[in-house]
Amino acid sequence: MKKITTFMCAVALWCSAQAQSPLLHFDGEGKFKIAHFTDVHLDLRTPYRQAQAEKTIAQMCYILDGERPDLVVFTGDVVTGKPAADAWYRVLGPVAERKLPFCVVLGNHDAEQDLTRAEIGRIVTSYAGTLNTLDGDGELADVVLEIGGVKRPAALLYCLDSHDYSTVPAIDGYGWFTQEQVRWYRDRSAAYTAANGGQPLPALAFFHIALPEYVAAWRNPDNTHIGRAAEDECPGELNPGMFVAMVESGDVMGTFVGHDHDIDYVVAEKGIALGYGRFSGDNTTYNNLRPGVRILVLTEGQRGFETWIHERDGRIVDHVEFRDGKVAKVKNTN
Repeated sequence: MKKITTFMCAVALWCSAQAQSPLLHFDGEGKFKIAHFTDVHLDLRTPYRQAQAEKTIAQMCYILDGERPDLVVFTGDVVTGKPAADAWYRVLGPVAERKLPFCVVLGNHDAEQDLTRAEIGRIVTSYAGTLNTLDGDGELADVVLEIGGVKRPAALLYCLDSHDYSTVPAIDGYGWFTQEQVRWYRDRSAAYTAANGGQPLPALAFFHIALPEYVAAWRNPDNTHIGRAAEDECPGELNPGMFVAMVESGDVMGTFVGHDHDIDYVVAEKGIALGYGRFSGDNTTYNNLRPGVRILVLTEGQRGFETWIHERDGRIVDHVEFRDGKVAKVKNTN
């Protein structure tokens, strides 16, 4: 009886997730491409910043037209200046004009302007292409997106809110996932696994602030290091166990974040690729790497992916393949 109840709960959760998120699809060649923009930091406060914003928007258009992604994901600190509403419409414009589906997770700076998280949520969900939904407070909810294929669904994308700052008075620094979020992830992962005959679906996860496990993974000399870390990672002070949940659940192949502008590496730890995007803004804040966008490509039926960084001037760097729990450079690109 317990097994039957568990299975029925899993199916109910799976059906609920299907009803909430529009279905994305692998193409005729079994490929699905994601453009990962992070830390756009669009700011329209002054003529100088407006000029930098135009460079950022031009880069977005160049990348979207050149890579032709199936999905666009923004991992936080998208708009960091007033008037924030104008900047949100500006940054989402190129995506909407190309009729591309997109999903947004917020960073620690997005709600520091003149819009609340709920007001940002209303703007983001006003677009036809949005895959975001709102939670009970009217804010952007954690979502799991299905990618459909011959076997539906064939892969998953978790887009999660890593919050902004510590909510514990005695602890400074950045935020972390709540225990409710860890349970939410575990429940949905288990539901999809049960509905798939006990086999976890290949999945990626996107959020803003790195997990604490990034730090040790990058510093482990036995790991393969691809990319750069020109500053220290800035995870939250507490570890809520999301990485453990992902390892135990067995579906997430890689997590991709932003937040730290001078880091763009990918490193594998316990069979999961821990990766950063590339800073996608302009000179409105600190950045010592050339602006760019991380591109990720999934292949239907495979537990792995390819990824590279497409820079503003056309250079493709750090073409990486993730297979069998490990990362390897495909070719030496500069």
